[in-house]
Amino acid sequence: MTKKSEISLKLQPLDLLFLMRPPMLIPVWAFFLAGFWHSKNIVLREILLQIRYSFILKGNFWLSFVSFSLLMGAVYIINQIVDCESDRENRKLFLIPLGIVPVKLAFSVCGILVIVSLIIGYKYGTVYLVFLIISLCIGILYSVPPFRFKGKPVLDIISNSIGYGMLAFGIGWITASSFSAQLLVHSIPYFFAAASIFAVSTILDVEGDKKDGAITTGVCFGRKVTIVISAVTLLISLISAVFLRDVVIGITAVIGFPIIIVVIMKKRREFITLYMRGVSYVFIILIAILFPWFLLLLFAVYGISKWYYKYRFGIRYPELLEREDE
Repeated sequence: MTKKSEISLKLQPLDLLFLMRPPMLIPVWAFFLAGFWHSKNIVLREILLQIRYSFILKGNFWLSFVSFSLLMGAVYIINQIVDCESDRENRKLFLIPLGIVPVKLAFSVCGILVIVSLIIGYKYGTVYLVFLIISLCIGILYSVPPFRFKGKPVLDIISNSIGYGMLAFGIGWITASSFSAQLLVHSIPYFFAAASIFAVSTILDVEGDKKDGAITTGVCFGRKVTIVISAVTLLISLISAVFLRDVVIGITAVIGFPIIIVVIMKKRREFITLYMRGVSYVFIILIAILFPWFLLLLFAVYGISKWYYKYRFGIRYPELLEREDE
């Protein structure tokens, strides 16, 4: 990593884009696209035909895609503003901690993103706006004291599962169809899949969370119990996916199960990281198969991000495995 003294503190063109943390938008997009896909109630024999049609998406889709992306970008900015001091101490997410992006400017950018998102979302009706506003509220409650769900056991998992597995999925669904009970039913396996992935992520951050005084699920219950929580929620996701005949999340859970078994047996950091990142990648790749243009977007975000973090801050882009400190 580049030393602090070697990092340019002058605002550069891509800094405001990466203030929104584009790599963090990838799972948001994946859940959004999953909801959009399922709202069409596609049967297995029609999948190849629908993949062909997914190349040609109407303007309404892209407006919704942009609207939700802007809103989630604003949520990630709020998180960075609140965590400015801890990020400075832990030497990560340098834009606000180092003053490259002043807090006032970050607030301004956040406000603009929210306003533009809601203006675009208005064309989709009241229910769509409600989903957007709830997403924003969950994001605020997740980061901002005294609520700060990210530092509270179980609430940290539930808020993430709702944000990704229900709201992102739901907004994608509403983009193509109307709100119905089917939306909530079909979001169940996604809710529990998100819970499983996020549960293990709290294990990786235990030491840093302890220093920050955050009592996350990982901190509260410890590694062993948290891994069991992850395994149980993955099993629920798999069972509900089979019941709903959801091929995407079903395949994801089937591939994830052997890995979570290894995690239960070994409990080592590299296997936990493999499960968290590997299963996420499987899900994202499956979505990219359904929406081939999404694969191009993934390569673009990954390539630009790799270049940006390397040459802006001297950071190597995250690896698939993260080894245990000896």
